[in-house]
Amino acid sequence: MSKISCFIVEDDPQALSYASAIITKYTAIDIHIIGNSDSIHEAAEQIKRLEPDFIILDVFLTDGNAFEFLSLFDEINFKIIFTTSYAKYAIEAFKFSALDYILKPYEQNELIVALEKVKEDIHKENYQHQLQTLLHNFANQEEPKKIVLKTADTVHIVNIKDILYAKSDNNYTIFVLNNSKEILVSKPLKSFDEKLTNHKFLRIHQSFLINLYYISSFNKREDKVILAQSHAIPVSQSKKKILIEYINTIS
Repeated sequence: MSKISCFIVEDDPQALSYASAIITKYTAIDIHIIGNSDSIHEAAEQIKRLEPDFIILDVFLTDGNAFEFLSLFDEINFKIIFTTSYAKYAIEAFKFSALDYILKPYEQNELIVALEKVKEDIHKENYQHQLQTLLHNFANQEEPKKIVLKTADTVHIVNIKDILYAKSDNNYTIFVLNNSKEILVSKPLKSFDEKLTNHKFLRIHQSFLINLYYISSFNKREDKVILAQSHAIPVSQSKKKILIEYINTIS
């Protein structure tokens, strides 16, 4: 592969030096650092002029954040390695957009893994959709949020409020939407359980994660919850009490 160019947006001199040293020493990919900046406006101007293949971008900068920075571009035609100190709402936005980030302080190998991924993804076209989802979720910290669901052929951007339930299918997950559309994703249900639990979703069975918003009724005799009047989903004994407690809170 020919040499790829990198620009670093970082306002911490030590972090800048650390990232630069790792890239310089890492010879598996031929990377040329063509510039750096600690200001979102200066960085935007230089990146538009220099046109790097990818950038390393600190999420929180002295004069703004990464999302304000990205809004300065009409089109984002470079890949991004995001770095951030812990901020719950920012990290959640990354998870829902299916974009990777590195949590500071990071180990050398974490950046190397990210560099390898950049090399693999450098020509992928679906990146814009994921960035749009990230920007939406960061700018709109209240509901509704959007989530990226990747199939073999398509990247789907879905409002989480439109998900009726998700069903496990071995190492795959089938999402059923409120318009009856189904989306098959090549990730296990557990990975989505972790993302959606704080957004009124409940794992009521080993194989089912439901959107509590759509509960119509609960058949205690058959241990089945009915979603949107027509979808009967089994409830495990271990989750029955939690579900009933939730139903009792609905006024």
